[in-house]
Amino acid sequence: MKVVDHPNAKLMEAVYAAFTVGDVQKAAGYWTKDCVHYYPGTSELSGAHEGIESALAFAGRMFEICQGRIQMEIHEIGASDSFAFATVFTRYEREGRSLEMPFVNVARIQDGLIAEFWTYPEDQYAVDRFWA
Repeated sequence: MKVVDHPNAKLMEAVYAAFTVGDVQKAAGYWTKDCVHYYPGTSELSGAHEGIESALAFAGRMFEICQGRIQMEIHEIGASDSFAFATVFTRYEREGRSLEMPFVNVARIQDGLIAEFWTYPEDQYAVDRFWA
């Protein structure tokens, strides 16, 4: 089986297909109810967002701050039976500023849904400055 044919890779593709067009509710359908999204740094968005409602609020706040100006280009997705990853080039815009950089996202998969999700930016300091 090719890695891209793995069910967990297809799960990540579905999540990004929804999220990249701003359909946060559809993307949330691919997460467990008790999921945790770990977003690094020191900004108001940072922390462990525990439970689907908290993860939705995090995503909603991100779109709100950027007024929907978020673009993601998925470079690669891979998976195993327990985890999946994506390398993503992301562009955020807000208040006349922009942030463009690669991110790596890692997901722990449980029963076909994302149970835990970690975000790793290329430059954490730049991310913190952008969200400040």
